[in-house]
Amino acid sequence: MQWVEWVSASKKGNPFHHRSLKIVLTPEQEEWLKQWYPTVENKRLMKASGLKNSALHRFARDLHLTKSKKGWNAIKRRQARHIKRVCEKNGYYDSLRGKPMSEACKEGTRRMWQEIREGKREHPARIMARVHPRKYKQWMQRKSTERKETIRREVMRMKWGLPRKTRLRVAVMNPYSRNQVNRRYLAQRRGYIIADDCSEGSGNRYVIFYDENTTRSELFEKNSVKDGFRIERWT
Repeated sequence: MQWVEWVSASKKGNPFHHRSLKIVLTPEQEEWLKQWYPTVENKRLMKASGLKNSALHRFARDLHLTKSKKGWNAIKRRQARHIKRVCEKNGYYDSLRGKPMSEACKEGTRRMWQEIREGKREHPARIMARVHPRKYKQWMQRKSTERKETIRREVMRMKWGLPRKTRLRVAVMNPYSRNQVNRRYLAQRRGYIIADDCSEGSGNRYVIFYDENTTRSELFEKNSVKDGFRIERWT
């Protein structure tokens, strides 16, 4: 049975005037709309009633219907459950639980970033900055706070000699002196080996290595020792 009724509306009863169709609701249908509109999504209402979006909004406006606060909370909870089911199905939460991401999720991510690089899709951060500037500002502030905390923890790990957990380039607590910076540069130019990790906890911060391919210089190594370095063979 069709939920809505269509009636002919002609201008002042003129039979030659262009006839148009207008949707009218019965009292029972109006009561049904008053009952469910405040707490149910418009998409579900349109599917159940057969109304289009414009007609549904027109009837809601004529009947002075709005979404209640309780209804909005229920709608958000249902939408959140739906999003969670979709994310579970696509394997979005696997990486958060320490499991490898599903191939479908990886392929979707690769396709999204490929379209962004090709200019077919706008970057999500730019969309947020344009549509929700306040939310974007809060998000950037939260990211800045998290990064500062990560750097602080990484500096503390370096200070106490604990293993690194990130690849961030953090400043050491005691920077090299000007002579030590020049000495490290000259060592690399002469073919000596400088360790990649020169943090305080690595043990190689003040060590200059050499191997069988290094052309050693007794005077250079003597001056390097005066600048606080040790000369050791690379193993």
